[in-house]
Amino acid sequence: MGDNHYRRYVEHQARTHPGEPVLTERDFWKMRHQHTEANPGARCC
Repeated sequence: MGDNHYRRYVEHQARTHPGEPVLTERDFWKMRHQHTEANPGARCC
């Protein structure tokens, strides 16, 4: 249910953008929720 999304984000950042700052877990989830609200796409409800 998304419990590994932040870990995957951190791994991706380290692999593809070494030396760049990484969002805190709190800021990562805030960004994801803001993006989902701004771009709802297909949802069941």
